[in-house]
Amino acid sequence: MPLQAMAGDGGPGTLGLSGITTAKVKWPPWLRYCPNCLAEMHAQHGEYYWRRVWQVIGANACLEHLCRLLDSCVPFRRRSRYDFQAASPWNCPHREPPAPADASDLLIARGVHQLLSSADAPSPTFRQWSRFYHRLAIEQGATTGHHVRVDMLWQRVLFSHSSHWLASNGLLVSEAPCWFVAMFRQHRKSFSFLQHLTVWTCFRQGQDAESLLVEAGRLPDEEKVNDGAAPVTGHTDWQLFQQREKWLKALGKAGGTKRAREQGGQALYFWLYRHDRQWLMVTNAGRKVEHGNHRQIDWARRDRQLAKRLIRIEGESRENLSDPRQSQAWFLSQLPHSASVEKNLHRLPLCRAFLVKYAESLGEYQVRRLTKVLINDALAGRARKKWELERLCGLQTSRTTELARRFLQSLDKTL
Repeated sequence: MPLQAMAGDGGPGTLGLSGITTAKVKWPPWLRYCPNCLAEMHAQHGEYYWRRVWQVIGANACLEHLCRLLDSCVPFRRRSRYDFQAASPWNCPHREPPAPADASDLLIARGVHQLLSSADAPSPTFRQWSRFYHRLAIEQGATTGHHVRVDMLWQRVLFSHSSHWLASNGLLVSEAPCWFVAMFRQHRKSFSFLQHLTVWTCFRQGQDAESLLVEAGRLPDEEKVNDGAAPVTGHTDWQLFQQREKWLKALGKAGGTKRAREQGGQALYFWLYRHDRQWLMVTNAGRKVEHGNHRQIDWARRDRQLAKRLIRIEGESRENLSDPRQSQAWFLSQLPHSASVEKNLHRLPLCRAFLVKYAESLGEYQVRRLTKVLINDALAGRARKKWELERLCGLQTSRTTELARRFLQSLDKTL
């Protein structure tokens, strides 16, 4: 569609179809040139002209002269799109020889040149790109099962490309950026050529960009479907029999599926889950270990132990005015296995009675905060006004409880 629009009358949507306006990677502000190439153009042809490879973001080097490109005086996006601005000594001034290009510039410039020189071919689909980048991760040894260790891959990109080049193109962050993580997951959108080249020039540095496109386009496009009803092919019956026997021995030794996996059978479990899932699920279902219920617990004894502990906690924190609100949740958080205690409060009458009596309400907590400030002021010989007390204690008029309001009113005469 973009190619047809460019070959046609050049409608207003051509620039938008190219993706320039919405791309994450922004284009250069000025048209760029190589002064050595301009000199050769004039000597050979008697005139100057722009090369498209100069104007590609990220390709900051001239491959012929191994130097960095320079900015001209012509904006990349001009107000008048139809005014021709020739490549001339007036638009392309240079007084000093250009700086030599670094390795990152040359790598990307070479990849851009290969892309521009490649034959017209259909782009790989999202599924093919997903498989291609997962294969790259496997080649780099950065996978654990189906999980890709993106941080490891990003560190290799940082080592391969200079920080100056990554920063100038908006690709440098301390951790793996979102676009880099998305490239090694299931593809749901397109990525810019510069993001692809950043990865290719790091992990497939000596391979031509066109051959990489062909490789990705040859990968299977259909979605893999395996519901576990039948074993996955790729192994012999004898190998399957051996793996089953190993798992049965691990179950017999450990006594349960979870313990068998914890005692060195994790890899074996994953292999059977992938190649013989139906047999594995049926076998594991017959070896489930029945967990005990709460019938053997002496709830009355536990209730007494926990109640004594709660009383001790209340006594230790009674004089501490700096504690957070001593609500029911706060008291329960001080106990071991607080979630289990909270779920079984109906079995613990002593603990329930303690919480009803000693759990601090919101009004009591506000009064305690006011009391702490008043004590500190008395020790320092200060006297604050009512509004100052409220501000120091974080009390708002709309949220002040009736108990705290009456407490403040009792202090009006003294304040």
